[in-house]
This record gives sequence, structure tokens and C-alpha cells, in this order.
Amino acid sequence: MKHSNKQRYVKEINIIDVFKSLPSGSWEFHMRRRLATTAGLAASGLMLSTLSAHPAAAAEKDCSVLDGIHIVAKGGGDQTYTSRNSLKDVYLWVKDTAADGHHVAVRLVTRRADGSTHVWSWHHMYSGQDTEDSWYTTASDPGGIRRVWHEVATFEGDTEIFSCLSEGENNIV
Repeated sequence: MKHSNKQRYVKEINIIDVFKSLPSGSWEFHMRRRLATTAGLAASGLMLSTLSAHPAAAAEKDCSVLDGIHIVAKGGGDQTYTSRNSLKDVYLWVKDTAADGHHVAVRLVTRRADGSTHVWSWHHMYSGQDTEDSWYTTASDPGGIRRVWHEVATFEGDTEIFSCLSEGENNIV
């Protein structure tokens, strides 16, 4: 069946599978931590599923941070694998979408060859609502880079409040 360009495709999300795809050993932690956000997603009619249906979402791995009801930050990135241990052209971006007094940040999360998780440094943005920033960098890990995610979060000072994790991408080099 053909669809017009104006129709949107809605992807059905099994939240358990999403959390199980997170870096090794962390899905239960993330499950408990995201319970309130998951309830907010259900209450808002899975607003994210229509947002991620945009064709550009497939090219860039991104996610939206919810405070339970509203999107308070967006971000993500992309990268090029150069070997089993390194990335080049790592592009990270974040946008603050709420006038809530919190700042936003984005970082890279990778899975090593042994299944452990490497959580990279946050890139913080303090400019406020409706501002966006981006960073270009590289990444190298002698333990290997087998899978990559982009994590976006809101902060109160140094305390992470809400976060999201983009869909992971496997290293096929």
C-alpha cells in the first residue's frame, strides 16, 4: 500500500526492549529511573513516536527528554567509525526547549568489546530556552567501541534530573 508524503509512520515501541538495549548491566537501573517518564509518555499519547517518524530522524541518532509531560530538551549526534576502537567526525548537539531554570547536556556512551560501558564526558549548555549548541570531536578506546548511543539530559547544578538515550548504532567496521 502506498502512502503519501504527508502521512506519518508511527513506530510501535516496546519499552522493555528499549531498556534492555541499553549498555550492559544498566537496564534495570534505567527502568526504575524512567518509570515516571514512561508514565508521562503514555499520558501524552506517545508524542515521541510521531516526532521520530520524520525522515531526518533516521539519519541522525537523537532523542527527546521529557519531564513527565513536556519535552524539555532534545539532542543527539552522529559519528563515523574508523576502526573497531575509534570514531571520527563525532557530532553531538543539544537544544534546551523549556524555560525551567535547568541546563542541558549531551554525551557519548559506548559499549566495549568485553560488554562494559564507557560513559564519556558531558558537553553542557547553559544558554537557556530555545538555544542550541553542537560539538565536533573524536573518540578512541583501546577496549573497543562496539556500539554507540547519545545521551541527553537536563541538570540542576551538577545533578542529572531527566535524560534520554538515543537508539544505539553498532560498529560494522
